[in-house]
This record gives sequence, C-alpha cells and structure tokens, in this order.
Amino acid sequence: MVKKLLAIIAIVVAGYVGYDTYKMYRGGYFDMPELGPNDFFLSFKSGLRGVMRDIPDERPARRYIAYGANNVPTWFQETWSECRLPAEDERAAFEQNVDVGPGGRLEAICEIDAEGDIFVRGWFSSVPAL
Repeated sequence: MVKKLLAIIAIVVAGYVGYDTYKMYRGGYFDMPELGPNDFFLSFKSGLRGVMRDIPDERPARRYIAYGANNVPTWFQETWSECRLPAEDERAAFEQNVDVGPGGRLEAICEIDAEGDIFVRGWFSSVPAL
C-alpha cells in the first residue's frame, strides 16, 4: 500500500515538473536575453515576448495586454523583442487605432533588430488591475 502511494506521489510530482517545464519552454524563458537591474519581461501565449528596458514595472497595480503586429514574419513571431517607451506621436497614433478602455494606456513599443533592420513586433498596453 505504501509503495503504491509513493508511486502515485512520484507520478504526480513528475507530471507537475514536466508541465511546468513545458510552460517555461512555451514562454521562451530558456532563451531569454539578459536582464538589467531596471528591466523586466512579459511573455504572452500569442508569442509576443518583450524585455521592458528602463520602464517601471507596474504589474501589481496594472494588467498588461499584448497587441502583436500583423506583418511579422513567422520566424520572428516567438523572438524576444526590446521594448521602449513610446514617443507622444506614437502614443497618439496607437490611441487613435486601438481603444484600450477606461484607464488604459500604451506602455511600450516592442521592436526586433534583424541585423540592422528594426521593425515593430508589437505593443504593450495596460489597464488597472481591479
């Protein structure tokens, strides 16, 4: 009886570790770039992954939403992008095209540098976490 119980516990633990490892692989955490002291990362199921460089981390108070660009080649869809604060004209253009709702705001523009060719991978906005 004890052997069966230990076997079941071992199977459950192995299943949990395997599933957690799979989630980390799907999130891209094994090939993520180095983080600086003021950096944090966001990874979404859609494949949009970004390192937020010198942007305040407001995750306890705000919920982040990802908007992926439509014209991204498939080989770049799961690549880590570098995210930066938007300029005022970029913020205004985003708010004209996307309604993030009350309290929502554009937080970052995420770009990929493909050997000198920089293109927008997506945008991160946030809304209050109520």
